[in-house]
Amino acid sequence: EQTRKAREAAQRKAQSLQRAAEKKERAAWRQRKAAVKPLKHWIDLTQRAVNDICRETELAEGLGCISCGTKTAFAWHAGHYRSTAAAGHLRFTRFNIHLQCDVYNVYKSGNIEAYRAALVERYGEAAVLALENNNTPHRWTVEELKEIRLAALADLRALKKLEAA
Repeated sequence: EQTRKAREAAQRKAQSLQRAAEKKERAAWRQRKAAVKPLKHWIDLTQRAVNDICRETELAEGLGCISCGTKTAFAWHAGHYRSTAAAGHLRFTRFNIHLQCDVYNVYKSGNIEAYRAALVERYGEAAVLALENNNTPHRWTVEELKEIRLAALADLRALKKLEAA
């Protein structure tokens, strides 16, 4: 009886050691796999997280589409005032990203005239001019992108928790 228990205990210990070793191997594999991913991958992940928090924040505040003002839309997007192609350095700036209905963001190129008028009304002419004149180039690093993404995800979790309460 005791030898059976001792044998089972030894097996459990060996299995736990094996699981721990496998866990370390998987972590090392994930790290190696992440190291070879291109910068575009990290930009896409970060953009998704930042867009989510910007969109959800404005929905929670009860704001409508910045271009047309509607509060009922088939789908909501996080629209950029200055596009990510024209101003990649502003792609994660929350002041540049606002709630837009899919019609204006996709089919009407953001309706930039109405978007600008709403930005001026919300933030003032000086802030909008500063945004329009910001042409400082920036090369994103993976570390910066991870930091921005984690901050956006933390903000999104906090917002969801606040809404649930």
